[in-house]
Amino acid sequence: MCSLSSDLRRLHCRLFLLFLLLLLWLSSTAQAQQEAPTHLLLIGIDGLRWDIIDRHPAPTLRRLASQGVRAQGVVPVMPSKTFPNFYAIATGLYPDRNGVLDNASYDATLDMTFRMSLQDDARWFQGEPIWVTAERQGLRAATMFWVGSGAEIGGLRPTYWHPFDGSVPNEKRVEQVLEWFALDESQRPHFLSVYFEAIDSASHSFGVNSPEERAAVLAVDTALGDLLNRLEAQGVLSSTNVIVVGDHGMTDLSPERIIYLDDFVDFSDLYSPQLSGERQGNAVFAAFHGESDDVERVYRALALAHPHMSVYRKSGFPEWFHQTHPQRAPDLIIVPDNGWMLSKRGIPYNGPRASHGFSPHERDMHAGFIASGPAFQSGEVVEPFAIVDIYNVMARILGLTPASNDGNPELIQHLLQK
Repeated sequence: MCSLSSDLRRLHCRLFLLFLLLLLWLSSTAQAQQEAPTHLLLIGIDGLRWDIIDRHPAPTLRRLASQGVRAQGVVPVMPSKTFPNFYAIATGLYPDRNGVLDNASYDATLDMTFRMSLQDDARWFQGEPIWVTAERQGLRAATMFWVGSGAEIGGLRPTYWHPFDGSVPNEKRVEQVLEWFALDESQRPHFLSVYFEAIDSASHSFGVNSPEERAAVLAVDTALGDLLNRLEAQGVLSSTNVIVVGDHGMTDLSPERIIYLDDFVDFSDLYSPQLSGERQGNAVFAAFHGESDDVERVYRALALAHPHMSVYRKSGFPEWFHQTHPQRAPDLIIVPDNGWMLSKRGIPYNGPRASHGFSPHERDMHAGFIASGPAFQSGEVVEPFAIVDIYNVMARILGLTPASNDGNPELIQHLLQK
């Protein structure tokens, strides 16, 4: 095509060849950028109420919020407790579809009560959590203490996982995540999660806005700052999307706000995972199972018994309860007002000072959500959204086809880059 018969043609030829080389370089660079691995780091902070970083020092979380997206709250599932909500985040499913109706729930078919101590029992967990979605579609996953990740769900576990051990300090949890990120690319997971419970523990024991809660927020924030700084030093932070999310909020309790159910009716013929037994009481949500005649008797006695609680039979559960699981749906649910407890006479009250589990419509129960990274908008504050919507966010970032879920993909568009 190019002739060297003159200096002008020779110059044109060289320019043309340089242009072709430039196009090839730009094409290969764009392809390399497109194929560069994107990582998703999901950070679960138990008890991260939506407004907690406004009330306590949290420089790392505030910086992430200013760089990325912060929600004015995440609406938890009912009840607003740890297991139902961390598993709803993982699956995008409400409790009636993922099987985790509470921290303790009764299965009538198995005649068995599932409790948090059985968190590696696959019979408890239904649906498809994000790490299973990733593994099914060829991506490695790694979880550090996420609810359900120790169970073999659908025949799969994450490539890397640890059974929950609350004695493991924050620093060692951070070290484990860094070790996973430091793996050779062929072995490195693209979905990683880590869990911290220190804030929840401090709030329960000492109350909302206590100095102990403040110290716990700063301790977790410091651990996250160390994690992100070292990921930046490893050269992987720029290709990592970070989601920080809580499972529920928190509100203060008082021994002056206890409703003693046995003052109104003998409910010993019903079984409650929260209230049955000599030592079980002081619940913020109570589910009951029993014969229809006994359920009706207790319902009639309690329906209008106290102005600070609401009582529901299964046939009258509001749709937003999402408690109508085929084998685990309770026959009766009692929901006290925010900050009130249900109990029995003879059960001592020695705390907690604050708790959660109340209606997800209560503002105190809303959780925090902060996300930052190449997939997210920058400097955005968004309105509250449902906790089940987070699964679709994660699936989209990882390029996965989501499993069936209850989230609304249209509601997450404003969180992500166009």
